Formats: sequence, structure tokens, C-alpha cells
Amino acid sequence: MANWLISVKYEEFDLESAYEELPVIYWSNHAENQNAGFQLGDHVYIYVTQPVSKVMYQFKVLDQSGNNYPIEQRKYWKMKEEIDSYTGNFSVFQKVCKLDKTSLTRDYFIQSGLLPKTDTLQARRTDRNKALNHPIKLLLDFIADQFQTDRIEYDYPDEAGLENETFPEGAKQTVLVNKYERNPEARAKCIEIYGTRCCVCGLSFEYMYGSFAKDFIHVHHLKSLHTIGEQYEVDPKEDLRPVCPNCHAMLHKTENGLPMTIERLKLLYSVSLRNPLRQTFEE
Repeated sequence: MANWLISVKYEEFDLESAYEELPVIYWSNHAENQNAGFQLGDHVYIYVTQPVSKVMYQFKVLDQSGNNYPIEQRKYWKMKEEIDSYTGNFSVFQKVCKLDKTSLTRDYFIQSGLLPKTDTLQARRTDRNKALNHPIKLLLDFIADQFQTDRIEYDYPDEAGLENETFPEGAKQTVLVNKYERNPEARAKCIEIYGTRCCVCGLSFEYMYGSFAKDFIHVHHLKSLHTIGEQYEVDPKEDLRPVCPNCHAMLHKTENGLPMTIERLKLLYSVSLRNPLRQTFEE
């Protein structure tokens, strides 16, 4: 099995909508040598070009489809001449994970010494047959680790990652459990407004655990999404708040049958600080 990093041009293909609405994604596999292209079981990470400029998607190669391209995927092409002019083969990608993290931006890779400033991340690259210290291998290892360690962020049905520029919210899809459509732009705007400290307990993962934990935070919907019947537009300032996983879990509990609120949880937390039985792990 190999890891790949490939790119999608934001202005050409609506991968965000395709990811949410399609069971699998067909992707061009135009290597002249069959053994040089995507292989079954390979993991593929996709970088979205400007204005996103970020690695956001993880897929697994599920199958090879020859030159058959499903007509239902064609509608996601903003520039249909690009797919119409392609005559090569396709691989079938199975969806694995979707993330929105500052540590997966091109700028972060450059600042961390993982990528030269001149590299626009447009070219396909793989760690197949690469030495452990090869720059491509090091970059892909870092990306894979980011997806592996942050997958827990998506365990909450209202962990806001919400979809579309105007942030429409409400339509459910069923994948093992009901999940709401999510838009990384809404999550990013919430964090831009409120930062990455938990708004209940004040925890900053970066200051607590170091730079590798920078930008790790959940985003919570103040309004329970299961109560929303019609579509509405999420206001990141009014509807979303950054919270740590512990406080997020408590916000999903009820107290005497009443939904927990951030204000009530902050009060309970402040009272707990004066409790002599409170456990600490500072030693």
C-alpha cells in the first residue's frame, strides 16, 4: 500500500458537494505504466487549490473502472470541458475522512520545512518506493498522522464543519448513523472569531500539549440540530462555539431533563474548581 497526495482545482470541480452526495468518487488514473498509478488499497489525500489551499480529504482506492465515468458525477464539474477532454482510465475512491485544519495548509507545510516555497502542490506524488527520509515520504507521513489523530473530531453529530458559502444547514444523510452536512468554512469562521480555546473551561490544546496540538478543537452548535426541520443558514458568530472534547460531551448531556447550555456548564466548571475532591494531574 502507498500514500498519495494529489490536487483538485477549486474552480474546476466541486469536490465538497461530490464528497457529501456520492457514495464513491471516480478519479483519473492516467499513468502510462499500470504499476505506476493508483493501486487497490492505496490511500489518497487531496489538496484543494486556492482559495482553500489545504489538504482536506482522505480516500482509499477501492477499484479500477477502466475508462467508464458515471454520468451522475459529471454535474460536479464546474468546467465540464476538462472531464470531456479526458480519455484515460479512472480509479474508484472510497471516502475515508474529511478534515479542516490549519496544520494541513500549504503555508503550514512551508513554515514547518515540509515543503519548498516554490512547490504549489499541483503535481501528483506518492511515497511508493521512497526512502524513509525522502521529503515526499516525510510530508505524506505528516499528513497521514494529522488525519489519523484528528478523526475523533467527527464523532459528534453537531461537530460543526457545515457546507457551502452561505452555510445552509439541515439536510440529513444516513451513513451508519445520521450525520448533518458540514461546511469547513463555517467552522473556520467560528474559530477565526472565537479562537481555539474552549469557551467553557478555557483549555488551549496547543498551550497544554505543545505545537503538535495546535488548532485542535471541536466546534459546537448552540442549537440542537435534531430539532431543525427546515434548512437554515448557520451564523458562525451566533450559532457556533469552540469547545474541547470533554466539555463538548457534557454539552450533549441533560440536567434534570433539560438541555445543557454553555452558560450552565461554565458555572458547573467554576464550582468544581473549588471542590477539594477534584482530581488534578499536575504532578
